Order: sequence, then structure tokens, then C-alpha cells
Amino acid sequence: MVNQSDEEDLALVNRVRQGDTEAFGEIFERHASGIYRYFYAHLNNAQEAEDLMADVFFHTWKALPEYRQIKNVPFRVFLFRIARNRLVDYYRRRSTRQSEWIIDEDVHDLQDEKLIMDGEKQALLAEIHAMMNKLRKDYRTVIALRFFGGLSTEETALLMHRSEGAVRVLQHRALTAVAKFLGLDRNEK
Repeated sequence: MVNQSDEEDLALVNRVRQGDTEAFGEIFERHASGIYRYFYAHLNNAQEAEDLMADVFFHTWKALPEYRQIKNVPFRVFLFRIARNRLVDYYRRRSTRQSEWIIDEDVHDLQDEKLIMDGEKQALLAEIHAMMNKLRKDYRTVIALRFFGGLSTEETALLMHRSEGAVRVLQHRALTAVAKFLGLDRNEK
């Protein structure tokens, strides 16, 4: 499953290991928006999403000297594993859970996310977050990884420790649940 993007990531990782700090900036630019959207999908809070995104890249920076590519596992999956672990830690630190967004064991530019949203966009995002809170954990996870994080089916399968077929089925069921929530289920009588 090695593609050109994976090869470019590995070349950047090797440059970072050789002391090229600008290469780490390139890694950040390539992956920050997907990581940010993943956190924002879970938290519905721009500042917390940015803080966790920064934490992911801090941990990535520390882990790069020891990073070893595992056969057929893209670097991006490594980043999202760190992101998932940071999110789990975030929920563990919270003493009261205001949100039911808990995960199992990316579309806008990052700068656009920082802009003040109009009331209509805020209301839409609040509705999306409320809908996601009503989904099962595995449905929320697959939607966050696939549609907010921008991961492929194969990458999502690696992160969720499931087969690609199982991820496709899970994604279909999650989207069916979303359609029911939105009143778009055509099979309802």
C-alpha cells in the first residue's frame, strides 16, 4: 500500500532525523488540518482541538528518532495513533464529561477554522455534534477517521484493528444511522 504520499512522508521523516527541522514543518503542513478536524469532530471546540493537535506534533517530534516504518502502515496512521492516544488521555483527564464523545481503545484550511463563524455555521456544527453524540462509539470513530480525519478505508482499518471489509460495513451502518437521525432514511415507512 505504499504510494507516493507515503514515500514523501518517509523522505521527510529521514530528513528530520538528519537534523532538517524544516522537514518537520513540512510534515506539520501536510497533516495538521486532518489531525485538527479529527479533534474538532470529537470536541466541537476549536481551542481544545488546536491544543491537542499541537500536542500530537510535540509527541511526534519526540518519537521520530525511534520511529520505524511497519510494513504497509503509512506514516499518517502513526500520526493518527498518536492523536487517538492524546484524545483518550484528554478524556481521562476530564473529571466531568460534558460530551459523550469517547472513542474506541479533515475539508477546511486550518486558518479558516480559526475564523469567527457566523451563527448559521455555529448552529450547523452544534447540530452535527449533537447527532454524533447519539451514535455508537464505533460509528463515531469510523466517521471521525474517514470523513473528518481524511483517512482511507485501509488506514482506518489499521487504526481500528479491523479488516477493510469490516470498516466498510461499519461506515455504511454509521451513515445509515446518520441518515435516520436526519430523517433521510428512505426505507422508513
